Amino acid sequence: MFKYLPILLEKEVKQILKDKSVFLLAFVMPLLLIIIYGYAVRMDIRPVNMCIATGSHSALERNIVSEFYGSDYYDVTVVSTFEEGRQLLDSNKVKVLIYLPENLAKSAQHNDSEIMVYLNAVESQFASIAENYILSTLNVAIAKTNARVFMGRIHNVETRNWFNDANNSTCFLMPGHYVSIITLMAIFLGSFVISREWDRKTMESLATTNASALEIVLSKVLVYFVLALWAMFFTIGLGQLLFNIPIHGSALLLILSMSVYTLEMICLGVLISSLLKNQFLSVQIAVIIGFLPAVLLSGLIFDLRAVESFIQYVAKILPATYQIESLRNIFMTDSNLNNSLLNLVIQLGFTILFFTLAVRQVKKDSKC
Repeated sequence: MFKYLPILLEKEVKQILKDKSVFLLAFVMPLLLIIIYGYAVRMDIRPVNMCIATGSHSALERNIVSEFYGSDYYDVTVVSTFEEGRQLLDSNKVKVLIYLPENLAKSAQHNDSEIMVYLNAVESQFASIAENYILSTLNVAIAKTNARVFMGRIHNVETRNWFNDANNSTCFLMPGHYVSIITLMAIFLGSFVISREWDRKTMESLATTNASALEIVLSKVLVYFVLALWAMFFTIGLGQLLFNIPIHGSALLLILSMSVYTLEMICLGVLISSLLKNQFLSVQIAVIIGFLPAVLLSGLIFDLRAVESFIQYVAKILPATYQIESLRNIFMTDSNLNNSLLNLVIQLGFTILFFTLAVRQVKKDSKC
């Protein structure tokens, strides 16, 4: 059945060795993207330039000021009046103004205290994230004050981020970045292997060898999958070396899941290549169909719960959506094993679908 497969495999290997640009796509591009994504694409906003306006020195005010001073999330300036703080906010020298009224401690005893937080909302994402930071810090400071007031009844009040103790956005984003980088690399590698044969007028020669369409497609998928697999290990290994993202789940499931996804993207690239029969057009469409949705519509950066319903439905048919969800589970939680396995089955289904369609297209066009 696979009489010509060894010969075709040898042909693909020799072709790769002659074309050094393939190695640029497989190794240099992931290297650059890991550095760019890891160091430039972050959701952390530290340090927050802020001002605290307080004219009192009660235990509550001291605790609040010291709590902000003691955190590396903030760059704090303390002034004695609200007007001084407002001038700093208006001149954009600080992004946040916290106003502690003079009667704050007394008001707190009657449960009618009020702390005013003013945020520069020109940058809406900054304002939203900074608000969460500040409210959390204020709650901790107030809880510590209450613990001293009610000594013996409240022993300790402690907050903790579950699964991501450091509250580092890199830990959340990097698994998704791995998926987007491998999506781009693998779909690029697959997107020109069939169209290159048409551009070079060698598809007819392949057809005359009596090699089946299955052998032609399988030889290309296998060779480029092995290359992409090495690139996948290089990408994840480099990312872990540079950013040391904790892996709370199964490393074996991580490798298996990413290997299947890499094969899936190779098959999708080959399918695009077989449909378009032009290298330049295939690469362009591969970016539009594969990479851009993996970044914009998969939940990598934007929370899908906040988008319109029809966008959520589109996201559910994208392979990257399931892979990002699986990788975040494996890296961060060590939970939802059944969900990760279900996503793996879905990826296998996509892989079989893309490969089958590519074989049928090559068979139709070359009459193999």
